[in-house]
Amino acid sequence: MKRKSWIWAALFIATAAASPQAVAQEELKVGVIANLSGVFASAGTTMVNGVRMAVDEAGGKAGNMAIQLFVVDDEGNPELAITRLKAMDTRDKVDVVVGPVAGNIGMAALDWAKDSGVPVVVAYSAPEDITMRKAVRNVVRAGWSGAQPMFAFGEYIAKKGMKRVVMVGQDYVFTHNQIGGFLKTFCRNGGEEVVKIWHPLNTTDFSSMLAVLPAGDAILYNGAGTDAVAFAKQLDEFGARRGRPLLGGSNFFAVGSLPAMGKSAIGGLSALQYSDALDTPQFKAFRDTYMKKYNEPPMATSEHGYVAMKMVLNAVKTAGGKERAKLIDALRKTNMPDAPRGPMRLDDYGNPIQNIYINEVKLIDGKMLNVAIAKVENVSQFGPYDAKTYLADPPDSRDFPPGKCSDPYYKK
Repeated sequence: MKRKSWIWAALFIATAAASPQAVAQEELKVGVIANLSGVFASAGTTMVNGVRMAVDEAGGKAGNMAIQLFVVDDEGNPELAITRLKAMDTRDKVDVVVGPVAGNIGMAALDWAKDSGVPVVVAYSAPEDITMRKAVRNVVRAGWSGAQPMFAFGEYIAKKGMKRVVMVGQDYVFTHNQIGGFLKTFCRNGGEEVVKIWHPLNTTDFSSMLAVLPAGDAILYNGAGTDAVAFAKQLDEFGARRGRPLLGGSNFFAVGSLPAMGKSAIGGLSALQYSDALDTPQFKAFRDTYMKKYNEPPMATSEHGYVAMKMVLNAVKTAGGKERAKLIDALRKTNMPDAPRGPMRLDDYGNPIQNIYINEVKLIDGKMLNVAIAKVENVSQFGPYDAKTYLADPPDSRDFPPGKCSDPYYKK
């Protein structure tokens, strides 16, 4: 009789342990989506590296739950990204999604998240409407809006006396937003014009464009990845720079691209909420751990993937688990005074308020790095404007805001 009771007890325990509910309570399933191939592969890979590093630092656990990562490549294709996000939701039953990197994928992920209700921490994708006009409660951002660092940059360049800037840029929503932020402060601080020259993604031959590059006080490349490297190299090969300062959109001088660009990148200026050589204990610890783990310096995407995953871990702790409504509430209250990039907290729309650094490419100990030469603290996604004033404007596009600073728009 005692033996029979023992057998029934053992069967009850085994059945309870194997039930779907028990398994779900023991795991936090995290979907990670990023470009792991194509023009932004480096950015996607380093973002995933940052996520994995945060998980490893946590011992592979969120509270008492083991963390299971489901990493997928969106291949830079919005339709494919939605298909893979749906699979992570319906097949893998993920509790939260981290990513993506590219702007077009971020907007696709936003549309999916609105319907699915799955909590999403956007790691690096920066179209402003993710946390502005199309914001939804279950989507927050670990990173930035495209205009956010460019507000500081436009003002800085104008006050340096540069009046006419020639911009060459990848033609999509993120870069439209970048130059939009730049123009809104450049023109209101003494600038005269930004000449806009757009090209499609995956452009490798800039010869025809460089042959007729207009005159100007500076050249600004507005883009990143393999296109950016090709432009930088060909700019020198064709002698089209002609002594003009080289400026960059926020991702142009990514540390992973600098060796391929060569020493002509030294002295290049850009702006971002991240810098490669911050002199803080938090950044140094992050950088040293990352270099030891991956044998290469971290990029901004690395730090943003790391911070996105830390946001998830902190939210699970605050929420006392992974119950969806409580997890979303906790994510929206994110306040990280010790982030590697510097202190950050989320605004009411789910986007970080954070430091922006004006960076200069410098050669340090034989390595080219983006070094902060100026800092603007507590910058929101609305820059120097209040939310109501900023949102009264249409979204940035290829043609808005206008490139000529004499336009009546800038008199408002």
